[in-house]
Amino acid sequence: MSILTLRPARMRAPPIVSVLIPVYNGERHLPECLESVLAQDFYDVEILIADDGSGDGSQKIIEQFAARDPRIRSWRNTRNLGQTQNHNLCLREARGTFIKFVHQDDKLLSASAIRKLVSALMEHPEASLAAVASDVIDDHGHLKYQRDFFKAGVADGRHIIRACFEAVANPIGEPTVVMFRKTQAARGFLDDYKQLWDLEMWFHLLEQGNFVYLAEPLCAFRQHAAQQTNVNVRNGIGQNEIWTLLETYYTKPWLRAIVTQRMLINHARFLKKSQGKLGRHAELLLAEIRSQIKPTSYLTYWFERKWRHQVTKIKKLQANYVRGQNQRN
Repeated sequence: MSILTLRPARMRAPPIVSVLIPVYNGERHLPECLESVLAQDFYDVEILIADDGSGDGSQKIIEQFAARDPRIRSWRNTRNLGQTQNHNLCLREARGTFIKFVHQDDKLLSASAIRKLVSALMEHPEASLAAVASDVIDDHGHLKYQRDFFKAGVADGRHIIRACFEAVANPIGEPTVVMFRKTQAARGFLDDYKQLWDLEMWFHLLEQGNFVYLAEPLCAFRQHAAQQTNVNVRNGIGQNEIWTLLETYYTKPWLRAIVTQRMLINHARFLKKSQGKLGRHAELLLAEIRSQIKPTSYLTYWFERKWRHQVTKIKKLQANYVRGQNQRN
């Protein structure tokens, strides 16, 4: 039995971009998300909306928007696939050269967001992943803070993987803030990951080419208590998956060749905190990492952390000021 029923495709030639919107109980913010996609000044897109069996009013909202724009192709899964597999289904159904996910809680901040990401990838055919700076907003759409982790321009993809390991985080961002080529992501997202499934895919792509970054907040990522990310953090899922990624990639010779003292120290700290939860393998890896840390590196690391802490405090104060202004307005 098919897991979906497609509306008839109403575009003859394959579009340049497939905008993919996986949906599950997203009625609260879905209209704002879809409006931001329809407002784009780059028209050669198909918009695929996959409702994973929502129990709220999401399907009615999707039908209303589909009636407005012939580029929308939507379906409702006959059974709930879950987050990762619904993303993979969207990816398989996409016909565009470039893939642009937009999550139901998020939105595109600029009408030129898709056009600028397409231009970045077309101007740099050696690049396998493009990303933008982003606004982090709350449940009501108010700015919490802005994320801008990289310098604008092109960087070696493997160096960006290293930067993520140095941060012990995902500074690239969520699917809403990136664009990539369908051919390079044909493998799909791995269902083994529940929290870092997106970061694992970014690593998969960045091993294939360069990274293009636009230091302009073209997208907004919404944070709220009910989203799956917060549920996973409370359950400690992300912590285990950081270890899994490290274990997978630390065996690669290319990463060993470019590893930095900052990355080693940060992961030594992480593994020490998680030692009791991750088992004997983590203890062995911790011992190996510690053996490669130079004694003088700890002092340098301490000064860097102090400096970054001060910069973060200043950015938070600025964000709080902006948020206060927005709330007054």
